[in-house]
Amino acid sequence: MLLAQSSLAACPKTGVQAPAGSLARALISLGRQCRISLVVQADSAASIQIPALHLETPDGSITPALHQLLERTDLTFTHTGANAVAIMAKKEESTEQQITDKSLLLEDEVIVTGRSLTGSHLRHLKLDSYAPIDVLAQPELEITGAQTISELLKFLPAVSGNSTSTSVTNGGNGTATVTLRGLPASNTLVLINGRRIVSNGFGGEAADLNTIPLSAVDRIEVLKDGASAVYGSDAIAGVVNIILRREFDGLSVNTYYGQAERGDQDTSSYSVTWGAGNEDTHLMFSLADYRQGGILSRDRDLSASADNRPRGGTDLRSSASPQGFIALADEVVTNTEDGYAPWTPEDLYNFREYTSARVPSERQSLYLALNHRLSGDTQGFAELMTVRTRSEAKLAPTPVFTRFDNGDLTISSDNIYNPFGEDISDVRKRVLELGPRVQYNGTDTYRLNTGFKGLMDDWQWELTAATHYTRAREKLSNLIDPNHLSLGLKGPDICSENTDCTPINLLGQSGSIDQDQLDYIRSANYVDGASRMTSVTYIADGPLGQNTAGDILAAAGVELRREAIDFTSTDANGFSLIGGVASGAAEGSRLIGEAFAEISLPLRAEQLWLDGAIRYSDYSDFGNTANPKLALRWRPLPSVLVRASYATGFKAPTLVDMNQTGYQSQEFLFDPCTNSNATSLPGCSGRADQARIQYLTEFGGNPDLQPETSDNRSLGIVWTPGDFTGFHASLDLYDIRQNDVIDTSPQYLINENANNGIFADRVQRDERGDITRVIATRLNIGAREVRGVDATLRYQHQSKELGLIRWSMNSSHMARYLNQLAPGSPEEDLAGTFADPASGGAGSLPKWKANTGLYWQRGRWESGYTIHFVSELEEAFTLDDANVSRKIPSWATHDVQLAYAVPTGFRVAIGIDNLLDKAPPFAASAFNDNFDARTYELTGRYWYTTFSFNM
Repeated sequence: MLLAQSSLAACPKTGVQAPAGSLARALISLGRQCRISLVVQADSAASIQIPALHLETPDGSITPALHQLLERTDLTFTHTGANAVAIMAKKEESTEQQITDKSLLLEDEVIVTGRSLTGSHLRHLKLDSYAPIDVLAQPELEITGAQTISELLKFLPAVSGNSTSTSVTNGGNGTATVTLRGLPASNTLVLINGRRIVSNGFGGEAADLNTIPLSAVDRIEVLKDGASAVYGSDAIAGVVNIILRREFDGLSVNTYYGQAERGDQDTSSYSVTWGAGNEDTHLMFSLADYRQGGILSRDRDLSASADNRPRGGTDLRSSASPQGFIALADEVVTNTEDGYAPWTPEDLYNFREYTSARVPSERQSLYLALNHRLSGDTQGFAELMTVRTRSEAKLAPTPVFTRFDNGDLTISSDNIYNPFGEDISDVRKRVLELGPRVQYNGTDTYRLNTGFKGLMDDWQWELTAATHYTRAREKLSNLIDPNHLSLGLKGPDICSENTDCTPINLLGQSGSIDQDQLDYIRSANYVDGASRMTSVTYIADGPLGQNTAGDILAAAGVELRREAIDFTSTDANGFSLIGGVASGAAEGSRLIGEAFAEISLPLRAEQLWLDGAIRYSDYSDFGNTANPKLALRWRPLPSVLVRASYATGFKAPTLVDMNQTGYQSQEFLFDPCTNSNATSLPGCSGRADQARIQYLTEFGGNPDLQPETSDNRSLGIVWTPGDFTGFHASLDLYDIRQNDVIDTSPQYLINENANNGIFADRVQRDERGDITRVIATRLNIGAREVRGVDATLRYQHQSKELGLIRWSMNSSHMARYLNQLAPGSPEEDLAGTFADPASGGAGSLPKWKANTGLYWQRGRWESGYTIHFVSELEEAFTLDDANVSRKIPSWATHDVQLAYAVPTGFRVAIGIDNLLDKAPPFAASAFNDNFDARTYELTGRYWYTTFSFNM
């Protein structure tokens, strides 16, 4: 239901005011307000005069308004596409004859209103795209109850892989991204009103969806095809184009409140939208406030424990426990109430007692849109948006691994708290006394687009100047300074009151670290990042001429853009703070100049078109690239469209990819040297520590990186039978081949080091064979191929007895996802698998993902019912020294909504998400909460209600 295009049902439900004058003028007004493409013979429309009329559109459909407008004329209409209507003289022939009769397609035919679809700058009448596009229009946005864009996109069939959102806790940063086709978020381009926006402040790799308020959105178009020839970098997997409301008239007030059935994740939203204007000037603004409550891991059965043995998984509890793991010369001991006792695996610590499973967050936004007619067909416009986002997640108290963390953390034999009389190098301690780590994230974003647009000799042109700025801040508190801890673990000759040092007790029971010790070692990590983008763009499109088959449409433009980042983080004299991440620093800028052109050439009237596009991009840091696209559209029958396309694409290395330094993190990785067969592996000097799951990893940028490149192919068929105008079906094959993938894969380095004895300079081990550090800098080393098929079905029926009924089904099948980590390494098919991104995996890549739904509206009532489906997955992990695989079951949820509208403008709705309270499937290899939060929802049954007023 979410993906049912609002076919011929996008009019204001309060009706449309048609001005007095010619019929052509009335049709222009009707088409604009209903967002429908209309075509009419110019002489017919100009010769008929009508009075001012209020056209009724009680259900949002244009059909009653057209009947009312044309009832006293000799004209009728027929639907010629999902969002197109042809006005023509009444005839006795059938609808199909009327559509195909060349006498109705005269040279003086004019497009009353038209728009381009995402993926092209051309204005097509019938909106026959050469690539599949999912459209989420205002009626669908209203009935779902979704309050954020990431919520809307999460369950789209084409979305899979490693997107981020507030569902991602450990490893999240308060941002939300979208990942089409399972490719990284940096391979999906996000636009606002068809224009590029600034990337997030935390490294600038992808746009943050949390900085776009849903209350200001008119519709979302998702192009599921490469589009570098049209938009430039990043559009390898596809494009998400978010169209904002710009011509809203009246007042709209909306409130929302929801809560999980278990009493948490209480969420509220309030928005006010107002718009007014006259023939020359229009102003609109929207204010919104959104607040989402959190969920703690311990409050759901699935996520409460990291010990997954009862579910057939492994024990992921931490060896850094409050009682301590203390490796002496001849044994390993831990604290008990009766003193020290031998340590056993049952002493591992369940860190989920403290962690967030859903991050509490809030955001406030202001959006302004102004249009003013300067003279004739020239308008000036300005769009201003500012968004403030805040989130706060909890992580378990800081763990200390003295042998593997930064610095010399050996506990001296003469440390005043050391009762063993020997140096101790390996102590693993969870410092509960510090309290849970708290991660605060805040982002402030400002966007300004302004310029001029108009018509000149049937050509539409637009000149836009834009400046975007986003600043992101992160604070991770209750960490440990490794330098202070190093001193505090030494003897009196180094650490005493006289040396301005406080001795630290890591060998006592929980609670033995007093306030003075905590004050001495406590620290916090701060990250401050800013991304900037300024641009000037000129685009023109219109008819280039004619041939015997019809109008030749063309578009061309130029763009000059400057991108810059400034990213810094605190550390401890080059070391990452214990329990945190040293994000390092990156500073850089570049200038980009681009020129692009498109053409649509009819080869046979109303049957065959050749479309082409090319974009030349010149980057000041790595050089230039040119990317073409060719597409063919063929209508063997009026109701059948066959489409095929080929394009090349590229993703420029981000400024962080090229400039980052000093990034350290304790990554969740697996060392093959911990297996029982370690002595037989070339890179292992013995069996490594089996209790470890985190390894200190250093990442870094590379100024010599080149763009990632791709080849995109698609082939599809669309069926819209003319005598069954409410039905639409499509089937599209896609194939994406990507080379020179920028990767840092530390897991690949470890695997190659253990299994083949290479990368010894990057995977550093001590004399016992344990990894002390992994050094992973970015390289152009990877390759991918993703192949699959998309299928959609839509049907709508409208009658006086039943009202409006709309059904839809949208599905995506990933046939294969071939991934090659580096040249010479084997290709692995990841389709249908899950590998957690915490260990360098691509996330969930289901072979099938689909949704289907039914929408009904009659009079003042409307309702919706939606099913989301994710097919089963396969995961691999190590259990009892053996590599095993298991099935992650398929998952489906059911959402329902019911709404009632009062004639005075009030509307109330209630809804239930996950009606059957279906828990997400368990994943043994998932680090966060035993499931993949990027694909599934932990919330359970969730109730919400909305109340709105429109006038």
